[in-house]
Amino acid sequence: MPTARRAAWFTAAFVFAMPPMLAMFKDGDLTRDTWVRSVGFAVSIAVIVAIFFGEDTP
Repeated sequence: MPTARRAAWFTAAFVFAMPPMLAMFKDGDLTRDTWVRSVGFAVSIAVIVAIFFGEDTP
């Protein structure tokens, strides 16, 4: 279930994952394909981080 804590973890992880993904997939110029792949991988990393670190502790 989405919570504010998970949203915060997702946002933080996405912000930190996006630049390395752009650098990893960049082949010369930044193309649309580079952006799509980078965003896809950054989102998947951010979702995993949000699931594991964003758990509500009782």
